[in-house]
Amino acid sequence: MSLLELADVSRSFGGNRAVDRVSFDMSDRVLAVVGPNGAGKTTLLNLIAGQLRPSRGSIRFRGREISRLAPWRIVGLGMVKTYQIVRPFRSLTVEENLSLFARLRGKAEVGEILQETGLREVRGQLAGALPFGLLKRLELAKGLASRPELLLLDEPIGGLSREEAQGLVGTLEALKSHGVGMVVVEHRLSEILPIVDRVVALDQGRLIFHGTREGFFEDPSVRAAYLGGRDAGG
Repeated sequence: MSLLELADVSRSFGGNRAVDRVSFDMSDRVLAVVGPNGAGKTTLLNLIAGQLRPSRGSIRFRGREISRLAPWRIVGLGMVKTYQIVRPFRSLTVEENLSLFARLRGKAEVGEILQETGLREVRGQLAGALPFGLLKRLELAKGLASRPELLLLDEPIGGLSREEAQGLVGTLEALKSHGVGMVVVEHRLSEILPIVDRVVALDQGRLIFHGTREGFFEDPSVRAAYLGGRDAGG
């Protein structure tokens, strides 16, 4: 059984179809969703997370239809979205933030998550006092605190220095080895690709590629969409 399956999923805003009949399944651990600005990547992620409802089509997580479920119900099933714009409780400590999110699906080992995400040394600091690089790590840690089977990551390394990004990608690679699945939307494709198993590429809301990372660069549709001055990381 696939971890995640989308069948003929569309979402329109007025007369604009942001996601247009997208179908794919996810059986590997890490799937990257790529495309230029406006391709529909974040809309697709929000549809999967339950923050938007599709105009048509089916979304299944571990074989269960979820396209009409509330986001908190989807979290309860084991799928959690993190945010490009970090959203901690700034007046709480790092550890208190994690303890709060750990209640969503029963008890999680907060100390272990602090260690995995490199936050153990700042566990007692207020989240509002953390530098941006550590806030990005806290966003990831919050997602892990709910013990997900599948993490939906919206630009996890966006805004980080190259060194910070490499460190966070290393953390994601370790999580992958521990069995955590991930769907990653990320502009900095070359930096995230080493941990990616398969790639979904969108262009103007339509699926133009679903396959291996090696096949992504060789596919004629991808080359036609991205070579004309548009960044393949989009």
